[in-house]
Amino acid sequence: MTRSRYRSTILLMAMAYFASDAVSAEESLKVDIETPKGWRTETLSLPTGFAKDMKLTGFEEVRFAPGMFRPDAEDFFTYCFVFCLPGQNPPDEKTLTAELLKYYRGLAVAVTRRSGIDVKPDSFTLTITPVKDSKKKSRAVMTWLEPFATQKPQTLNLEIESVLESSIKGCLLKIAVSPKPSDAEVWKPMRKMLKAAKVVTTETP
Repeated sequence: MTRSRYRSTILLMAMAYFASDAVSAEESLKVDIETPKGWRTETLSLPTGFAKDMKLTGFEEVRFAPGMFRPDAEDFFTYCFVFCLPGQNPPDEKTLTAELLKYYRGLAVAVTRRSGIDVKPDSFTLTITPVKDSKKKSRAVMTWLEPFATQKPQTLNLEIESVLESSIKGCLLKIAVSPKPSDAEVWKPMRKMLKAAKVVTTETP
């Protein structure tokens, strides 16, 4: 298989996998995110099908960088997402750590299930550090096995912000993810998207 065909196959498999958890486009509630050209979009229900033991409920709005599933790309495994959590308070550090680990462990196990790879999800780690002088923002570092393209150990950096949202009597969790350091260019479009992300409700007849 040529490199271009391999990339296409990985991309199709990944997007088809995320699409399997997609929620209906007819929902009366959504998160509006102004998305740059070339970024792919997806909307998933929470809990997701690959992490049914999650306690957070609602939906997830995802934006994938153009090189998300290409290991040689500058923006490989770079993406951002918003958890929309109606009727729920922002999770504390312990709860958020547990929920994100369920999410990523479930994702890795589900994607590699047929490949015979020994994932060892219990070895994944996530360390959250609050941002100084901010009650809403934190940073995190996660170690896991990247399941889509390389199937090798990977360290991810996360930027997390919890925002109370009165229109849903709940909160939004805005999260950006990349293996790149925080001063890399790949973070700029994600920060812009997440800063402007907002809940939009539509009236039902």
